[in-house]
Amino acid sequence: MKFFQTISFLFLIFVSQSFSQQLLSLKDAVKIALENNFSINIAKNISTITENNASVGNAGFLPTIDATGSYTKSQSNTKQEYFDGRTIDRTGAKSTNLSAGVSLNWTVFDGFEMFGNLDLLKQLNKIGKANYKAEVENNIADVIDNYFNLIREKQVLDVIKETIRISEERVRIAESKKDVGSGSKFDLRQAQVDLNEDRSTLLKEELNYEQLKVTLNQLLGRNVNTDFDVEDTIIVNETLNYDELRNSALQKNSQLFIAERNLELAEINISLARSELYPRISLTGGYNYLNSESGAGFIKTNKNYSLNYGVTASLNLFNGLNTRRKIENAIVETENSRLNYELVKNSLEASLLNNYKKYLNSLKLIKLEEENLIIAEESVDIALERLKLGNITPLEFRETQQNLIDAKSRLVSAQFEAKTAETELLRLSGMLIREIK
Repeated sequence: MKFFQTISFLFLIFVSQSFSQQLLSLKDAVKIALENNFSINIAKNISTITENNASVGNAGFLPTIDATGSYTKSQSNTKQEYFDGRTIDRTGAKSTNLSAGVSLNWTVFDGFEMFGNLDLLKQLNKIGKANYKAEVENNIADVIDNYFNLIREKQVLDVIKETIRISEERVRIAESKKDVGSGSKFDLRQAQVDLNEDRSTLLKEELNYEQLKVTLNQLLGRNVNTDFDVEDTIIVNETLNYDELRNSALQKNSQLFIAERNLELAEINISLARSELYPRISLTGGYNYLNSESGAGFIKTNKNYSLNYGVTASLNLFNGLNTRRKIENAIVETENSRLNYELVKNSLEASLLNNYKKYLNSLKLIKLEEENLIIAEESVDIALERLKLGNITPLEFRETQQNLIDAKSRLVSAQFEAKTAETELLRLSGMLIREIK
């Protein structure tokens, strides 16, 4: 009776633990990462800053208007003696000064520098958005890889658990044979050693599985202790086409887009350097008010209203050839930006081709390992029956059992490699976010 109570209690614990684990789908994981991932949110904030900076005011198109005002009171004792014998003696004389003014300064022409600044800020805004997109793609790719690595590890755990079940059956057979005198204690002990080895392997893989969950929680930007379960299978898209991926990469890859914007920035910097060759024209204007009252001196009150306006023009005639140096350096920087664009493009095409070859090779390996797994499973079933009949040695059985473990591990590894290659191809081609929505 106690035995059945114990079994029921353990079953309830198992069921409660199973229901307490949240099944986390890949789409849910991506959604959580987009909302919580720290790196993504930092890049988003930086992109917002660059967008705010891309304004006509920041570029220098708009005037500056300043208002000033002051109010002071003072109290003084004054004694003045003149050559003609007159004297002025004031004690506690109070003075009041009130002033206010508004001034305007507006640069209406600066050698087209303000236009260059606006173009520069717009390009920086595009780069900020591209950096945000790249950060999203990189982090989501990490989430996908870690998610499917968890599935791979989960499948490996299932294989090890099945291996333990077979090893337990082997121990049972060895015990039965020893009891009837047809088996040896050595075979029993060897079976027990192999069973303990399998259990040790299970413990190590369970630790690896739990550590992978912590890593995924970290990427999702949530509590690292959050428990969850993942799906059971790795489904690989087998229809990716290299030409389509390459065309998409040349149009949508974030790093290539940034390199192209940097080239345009370098060309804008040439215009900015040349703007120093032109004159600068500014408009100025202002209105001032002054009210002064004095308890001592010749003037009792003084009120003043004034309006001023004007035009200022300046042209640098010689600055040690620094403008020429800036223009020449800007031209060299433009050439470097062009070379960097070609470098990024070349690296992109190389990465794309290498990952596509890896993708195709992994697909072939999946087909091969699926066949090997079927053979390995049949071999274990046959070996188990032969072990019961005594037609196979324990060592031969263990090798057959190990072949099954290796076949299943190679299959899930091939599936995982194909999936990581698929993810990287989609990331490089700029289609990753679109594919997982």
